[in-house]
Order: sequence, then C-alpha cells, then structure tokens
Amino acid sequence: MSNIHAVIYTKPHCMPCKMTTKLMDSLGLHYENTYYGNSEQTNSIELDSHNEVKRTWSEKKVEKLKAKYNITSLPFIKIIDDETEEELEFWSGFRPEKIKKWNSEMG
Repeated sequence: MSNIHAVIYTKPHCMPCKMTTKLMDSLGLHYENTYYGNSEQTNSIELDSHNEVKRTWSEKKVEKLKAKYNITSLPFIKIIDDETEEELEFWSGFRPEKIKKWNSEMG
C-alpha cells in the first residue's frame, strides 16, 4: 500500500513532536507538514505567534482538530489514502509503534 502519506501537525518546542518527526525522517516515512499547498507555511500550531495570520490559522485549526478528532495533545498525525483521500487512521502523541506500522505498510 504505497499510495498513502501522513499529515502531521506539531507545535514549536514540543518534545513529542520533535521525536515523531525525527523517527519519521529516520525511517523515510513520507509526510506532509504544510497547509494549503503552501510550502512556506507549516502545520506548526503557534497560538502565541507574532504573525496574526499564523496565530489565527492556529486558533482555528486547534478548534477544528478538537471538534473533529477530540484530541488534547500534539503531535497529531493522519494517514491518508492518496487515491481516495480517505483517512485510514489518526492519532495524537508520540506513537512509535504506529509510525513503524505505517512505515512498513508504505514500504
């Protein structure tokens, strides 16, 4: 099942977020961490950003993630089927077993 990718939401100075991206990078697991196809804007949730656009996006994204997925912590990872755009799985927090499972599915 190689037609899948991960989408990751993080926040600055978040150790579980850093551990997640480091593991994904070391495994070569493809993930997307930008929004709206804008490579200049990351999925980093920055509620205290000095950039009003980034802060507003972050506030809205937190509300949506809490409402839709009932999450309370970051990182938040979704596994997406590229062909159907279906969400195959999602989780929050550093979950190395899930990262390794999906890495093997993608390999």
